[in-house]
Amino acid sequence: MTFIGYDLTLTLDADQKKARRHLLELYPLIAQWSALAIFALFQLSYTLSWLSKRGLDYERPRSPSFNKCRDGSWAWLRKSQQGWDRMLWWMQKPVISSWGTRGEWVGGGIWTTWLLYLCIANTGNDYLHLTKRFGIIGASQLPLHYLLAMRSPYSPVQWLTRLSHEQLKASHQISGRIIYFFFILHTVFYTGFFISAGVLGKRIKDKDVILGLISIILFTILSTTALQRVRRWNYPVFFISHVVLANVVLVSLWFHVTHIRLYILETIVVNAVHQILRYRSLKAFSGTIELLPGTNLVQIRIPLTSMNAALAWKPGQHVYLSRPTGKAYSAALSDQFLLRNQTNPFTVASIPVKDKELLLVARTINGNTKKLAELARSLSNTEDGPPNIPLTLEGPYGASTHLPDFSTFDNILLVAGGVGATFVVPIYRSIIEFHDAGHAGRPHVRFIWAVKKQADTQWAFTSPSPTASAELEGATMSHRSSGVEVYVTRPSGAALHIAESGEEMELAEFAENDELLSAEEQREQPRKGIELKTGRPNISAIVDQVFSKGSRIAVVSCGPRSLTRKLSSSVEQWVVHHDVQVYYHEETFGW
Repeated sequence: MTFIGYDLTLTLDADQKKARRHLLELYPLIAQWSALAIFALFQLSYTLSWLSKRGLDYERPRSPSFNKCRDGSWAWLRKSQQGWDRMLWWMQKPVISSWGTRGEWVGGGIWTTWLLYLCIANTGNDYLHLTKRFGIIGASQLPLHYLLAMRSPYSPVQWLTRLSHEQLKASHQISGRIIYFFFILHTVFYTGFFISAGVLGKRIKDKDVILGLISIILFTILSTTALQRVRRWNYPVFFISHVVLANVVLVSLWFHVTHIRLYILETIVVNAVHQILRYRSLKAFSGTIELLPGTNLVQIRIPLTSMNAALAWKPGQHVYLSRPTGKAYSAALSDQFLLRNQTNPFTVASIPVKDKELLLVARTINGNTKKLAELARSLSNTEDGPPNIPLTLEGPYGASTHLPDFSTFDNILLVAGGVGATFVVPIYRSIIEFHDAGHAGRPHVRFIWAVKKQADTQWAFTSPSPTASAELEGATMSHRSSGVEVYVTRPSGAALHIAESGEEMELAEFAENDELLSAEEQREQPRKGIELKTGRPNISAIVDQVFSKGSRIAVVSCGPRSLTRKLSSSVEQWVVHHDVQVYYHEETFGW
């Protein structure tokens, strides 16, 4: 009996089985180590990018005018850079909403094709050889898959690619789908063999088959709960299933068959190192938690001492806050599990070295942030203000450590929506407040911030230091900055609405009348350096204004997808149709 050219009844002698075993050990190693070629391409691209930047900086006009001649000896390099930038923008476009970008599909397709070739190569007409190859090639990808999920900046993948954990999430998801695809092929082909040989009823009772079926069921649950619709419906279901099942499935695979144990052992080592690094990143603090009046925002302030290592944290980095209970640290196993897994990402909204504090702000939605709001509410009854409570942070993490030197740009456009400003505000302040007056580069900075109510901005530009506001105002005046343009999209309503993504949750119980600010009161309280406007910002017009006055532009954004999609589309028009160099960074937390 044959199937697509493979013989299901082929019988091998001892030498042929030995040769098959040799190939079954060789090709998975090739599949695993060929990932180094991807990292080599990253290094090559960074090297070429550095050389390109040096050449373009040498030829760069000293004024931002577009009328200046740009036909120097490095024109070919400029055209090559433009072509590369346009290709990158094309690759970043989504194929289908919530189903990945063109780049992810192209990269995932190429890698899947390569692995399929390694499954087929030198299998002859041996059906069982092909079937086994699907399984072991899939298993060979597990160590890399777990490495891509590693949060720590000590991850070799992060070090080689210079990408953060958040930027590698898409690659982790693609890797998981590829592995699941190969395990499904392995299962289907083996099931077909058992049926054709008439041994399905017998083999289904054997331990290796039972463990294999358990493994594929666990992978199915992992893949299903990782779907975006499920993550949005109930994030804890996704997260807890991943934390638990990602460890359990390694046990079932270990006992399934012996010849994949090398890759399972590597994966266990990666997972263990990850947990150790996460433990080392846990830091205990003491701070306050409170609700901001007139909003559904929770604010956490953690004062820092002069010797605290957190003073060195960079603007835009983020931490994972374990759900605080208000109680002292507990070493119980259940409490330790919750400490590491009931967490939420928070961007550090302050500049630690300057403000001598960590400021965390979040909007109350389902899950942990709602619990934070309830805790803040219970602690607000004290007469002396919110008390200090134990807090545990894991981090810092984030791609902000790889942000460029903004002084080399002509213009900088910062765009934030809602609490996305917790990422953008520290970057804005670092550009404005830490600018070296003697430095040649003085880019013009424009900061657009869209909020539902002005009350949502009250956490920003504040510091324990009474001179902080004056310092910021002075820095803004001395720098080429138009200040902060705050667009209040719903100035007349204090009610809390559900966002288009369904992520925000109405919390009427936390919005009593005595806490709400009217629109008139809000308009009377703008800080200096903040220009209040009503309605939604015209992103296309703003992008055109910024890009028409420079040849090298930096754009940094964080906010709702509707806002960042519009921004990205508007910037893309300038990348595709104009002679500009653009650095674009969009911060997201899209698990």
